[in-house]
Amino acid sequence: MMPKTILACDTTQGACSAALWHAGEVIEDRLVDMQRGHAEALLPLLADIKTTAPDIWAQVDALAVTIGPGTFTGVRVGISAMRGLALAMAVPVAGFSTLHMMALGSSTQAHRLVAVDARRDTYYTQICTADGTPCEAPTARSLAACWDLAGVYPGAPMAVIGTGAAAICTPTQSEFRADPAPAWPQASILAAHAASYALGDLARFRATPLYLRPPDATLPDPAKRLLFDDEHNT
Repeated sequence: MMPKTILACDTTQGACSAALWHAGEVIEDRLVDMQRGHAEALLPLLADIKTTAPDIWAQVDALAVTIGPGTFTGVRVGISAMRGLALAMAVPVAGFSTLHMMALGSSTQAHRLVAVDARRDTYYTQICTADGTPCEAPTARSLAACWDLAGVYPGAPMAVIGTGAAAICTPTQSEFRADPAPAWPQASILAAHAASYALGDLARFRATPLYLRPPDATLPDPAKRLLFDDEHNT
């Protein structure tokens, strides 16, 4: 059986996005650009959608969420929220690659390279075909490794989607061109994509975080911790 109503969200990168899909179309769509604060923004967005379309919200039969790669906190915010809603609403939740959803936001007729600038000469990348089908798993690449992809797919220049396009698409790199597709995942695209699968098949897309590198945070050095008075006296 195909899902009739999908609720989707994305919090993995530079936006907070939520959408409600029903019977072949997006009924409600919200997106706010932000670099941080996703945890505070997501639930109000979802609440606004519920208030605006309560009857359709009551018909939700599956949830969808992006699982990364992205910011460590952002990835966990979306997944945690949708897992909680899945339990409360007694519906399944499916997770999809952030980069794949970004590729689906393009209308180019060439191969697509999704490239998210993760700083420190690291780009979260995924190559997709002209219809957005992934050719590989999400991969962390250096800028030089991205340039090494030049000519891998002969024909039109590879369309580069995301915040990494500015660094990759230079005047000397004619094998690449910046794509005008949105630089962030769109929950509306995620919802429509999830709706293309039967309800029974959505279970194979696990809503678990996808990280391509460890978090930037490090554990404190025990040798530098403060000692309380009672510790001094022992």
